[in-house]
Amino acid sequence: MLADAYAQRNKAIESGTPAVNIFLRRVAEVTTAVGFQAEEPAMELAGQIVPVLAAHPEQTDRFIANGSELFIDGTLNHENGSLTYRAMNGEILHPSVLREQKGMQQ
Repeated sequence: MLADAYAQRNKAIESGTPAVNIFLRRVAEVTTAVGFQAEEPAMELAGQIVPVLAAHPEQTDRFIANGSELFIDGTLNHENGSLTYRAMNGEILHPSVLREQKGMQQ
């Protein structure tokens, strides 16, 4: 899988495809697969990926290579993001609230 991701990346670079298109295609692939398995909308999952990678761009290459594994290891958890989200009780919260509740460094 990793070899395929790098092969696609290299092919895109050679063809002049912008890296952002590679990233967006990968987000769509991962969220479609995870959403299907979890019976959740892919759009909701994409909305979870983007703010985490915006806050932690150093994780982008890892996401491209490993995709859904970042959901499993907690990297893509809401508290790691940069945008508000709807909590289970219906409130709209900023990730800093969740980080504070979990005793995480801001």
